[in-house]
Amino acid sequence: MMYKNYFQVFKRNLLRQKAYAALNIFGLAIGLACFVLISLYIRDEMSFDRMHTKSDRIFRMHEILESEGVGERSASLPFPVAEALQVDFPDQVEQYVRFFNFQSPALAMSTIDHEKEFYESRAFFTDSTFFDVFDFNLITGSKATALDHTNSVIITQSMAKKYFGDTNPMGKYLVFQGEHNLLVTGVLEDVPQSTHFQFDFLISFSTLTHYYGTSWPGWYWNPCWTYLLLRNPSDAPVLEAKMPAFIRKYFPEEIINDVTLTLFPLADIHLQSNHDYEIQPNGSMSTLYIFGCVAFFVVLIAGINFINLSTARAIKRAKEVGMRKTLGSYKGQLITQFLFESVAVCALAAVVAVGIVIAALPFFNTFAEKDIPFSTLLDPFFVAVLILLPLVVGIFAGLYPAFVLSSFQPITALKSASSGEKGLMFRKVLVVVQFSLSIILLVGTGISMDQLMMLQKNDTGFQQENVIMIQTLRTPVAQTFEAIKAEFKSNKNVLEVTAVEDVLGAKHQVGNYSFDVMEKTRPIPRLNVRHDFLKTFDIPLVAGRDYSEEIYTDDSLALLVNEQLVKQMGWTNETAIGKSFNGRLNKQIVGVVKDFNFASRHQPIKPLVIDLNLNPRAFNLFIKYMAVRVSPDDMNSTISFLESKWEEQYPGWPFEYFFLDSSLESLYKAESKLSKITIIFSALSILVACLGLFGLSTHTVEQRKKEMSIRKVLGSSDAEIFLLFTKRFFVLILIAIVIAFPLAYVLMKQWLSTFAYQVDIDFVIFVLVGFAALGIAFATIAFQAWKATRTNPATVLKND
Repeated sequence: MMYKNYFQVFKRNLLRQKAYAALNIFGLAIGLACFVLISLYIRDEMSFDRMHTKSDRIFRMHEILESEGVGERSASLPFPVAEALQVDFPDQVEQYVRFFNFQSPALAMSTIDHEKEFYESRAFFTDSTFFDVFDFNLITGSKATALDHTNSVIITQSMAKKYFGDTNPMGKYLVFQGEHNLLVTGVLEDVPQSTHFQFDFLISFSTLTHYYGTSWPGWYWNPCWTYLLLRNPSDAPVLEAKMPAFIRKYFPEEIINDVTLTLFPLADIHLQSNHDYEIQPNGSMSTLYIFGCVAFFVVLIAGINFINLSTARAIKRAKEVGMRKTLGSYKGQLITQFLFESVAVCALAAVVAVGIVIAALPFFNTFAEKDIPFSTLLDPFFVAVLILLPLVVGIFAGLYPAFVLSSFQPITALKSASSGEKGLMFRKVLVVVQFSLSIILLVGTGISMDQLMMLQKNDTGFQQENVIMIQTLRTPVAQTFEAIKAEFKSNKNVLEVTAVEDVLGAKHQVGNYSFDVMEKTRPIPRLNVRHDFLKTFDIPLVAGRDYSEEIYTDDSLALLVNEQLVKQMGWTNETAIGKSFNGRLNKQIVGVVKDFNFASRHQPIKPLVIDLNLNPRAFNLFIKYMAVRVSPDDMNSTISFLESKWEEQYPGWPFEYFFLDSSLESLYKAESKLSKITIIFSALSILVACLGLFGLSTHTVEQRKKEMSIRKVLGSSDAEIFLLFTKRFFVLILIAIVIAFPLAYVLMKQWLSTFAYQVDIDFVIFVLVGFAALGIAFATIAFQAWKATRTNPATVLKND
């Protein structure tokens, strides 16, 4: 009967105060929904590669090849490393599996009749031990034998549909690179998104004998992503301790002092590995920390908002408390009642939050590039969140009315006016905290957007707009490059054409060089190029000359280097000209180019060697792209022209291209996603804070309507009443700004320190955010302030 009475009172109060109930429920629901959505994202990111039953024993081995901080930190290894590790350390290494794709951005695949021809970016050669290490689900075929034989390929369901339609692909052939028939020996389920790399084709590793014979390339070139299945997770440090001796035993003498081999746990790769030559871009643990802070801030703001409104409205029930105590209610009963009502409102907010999450999840998945199913909400973690968070907020929100009001003496409680200012300081503190958190989020959002714009748009030192990149690795371009270059340049909209080893501004390779002043070779970043590289990318020379087609010995006797290399060698740009490289041929530096960001702007500019490579066989390994700079005029027509000339020269080879500037934007996907998500949730945090401010201002009008009426009767103007009403809230927002700005500055300075290139913190952002906070607060309370000035004093005083 008692709880039935509690419920009746709760329902009556809810219906009597619909507007406040809606503000309270909706504000808390938004906060809970934001928390759940961000938690879904974080949980999905943390789940990568954990579906494998042996994930705790799977490690990827990395190779660090550096001298004096210059070189590469590679996620891949030379071909022979894996097999040698298993032979030398059988007590630690149970099995291994390698992945290899010629370091090519895409590989050509077609049906046997060539009716369907595509470049595929997710095709890999892999060892027959693949299923001994990983637990991907093979729908058709035998895990034991599917990759045992030369010219075998396993494809995913999507690729089976793409190439064979509704026909069973088993036993049918695909043509690889226009020259090898591959027999389909298995069909895999599509690879889940929660893996650190995606694949559509797995070709048997033994197929590589067509290219390399019976002996693999040596111990310098490192193109194989190598995964080890250890017998025990604790074997990892034991194995790593043996690597120095292993390196001395097998690796070339000129690099043994520069090489380090390390093991990286499979489950940590997606969030913590940021090495060169990752199979695909990884996530970032620091981004998750930021998202976690945003989620915490938003739910904290929503919780504060709920507590603030609850305590503000509770004082109106002082008379009810007095009457109940007069009629015999015990303090414990009143405490239980107020806590019950508070938790019940929070439970309603949780229900609304679930509805918001269900409605928003498809859009959130698209926005965050995820595929999180609705069923995830039934996970015990999220069930616990949706039960415990409302329960905790409800208890804290109910503590004030439960313990303060229930402790009133009946005679005090019945004098409601005397208790009108109870808890005022507490509510002021909550408003300040609430807006401080919102302002920190807004400032952080503005600075992160500035940082992203700087990374994407600032001068990289080379031309990236209107540059079309065409894949050429292992294509017939090798024998006819000059011919296709001349064909392309016959179009007036084609300005320059060259060929280059990697995507400029994103990737590079490393070679070992020894110049005049060096006692031994050092690993130095390198780009193989063809003539007109500097012209195509508009990279200026600061000393010497460019490679010239009229000097036939340039590819064998000349080198270009950047300013950073010159500085590290202790030369000047002018004295660097003529310095020798002591390789197989005595090449000399003929030109010094201005420093440019040949790799991501996450890294500082390092020394670089630009090596002219005119060998046609370079297109099998060292040169992956043609770069065509075009006029922005009539772009579609120019691309159609390029495609037609390509198809004339290379029938049966797809014309695959992309724009360089669009490709480089993907390097900063993590920062872009961070900015977008923080914008949305910062806006929602401000919305929730404003809902609370609106509720509090409405409550203040009700509390002070008699005072304002008396002031009007005594001659106060509407402007004075308006100012009196708004002043107390503006003071709170100003205090929040004073607290938030230094905290935001320190936090964002710490975040920016993780970048090699940092935007200068623009204090205009602080000014704009400050005015925005004041403006939003003013807009929120203006209506209530105006309403207070328009109230007829006679009506108020008569009713009271």
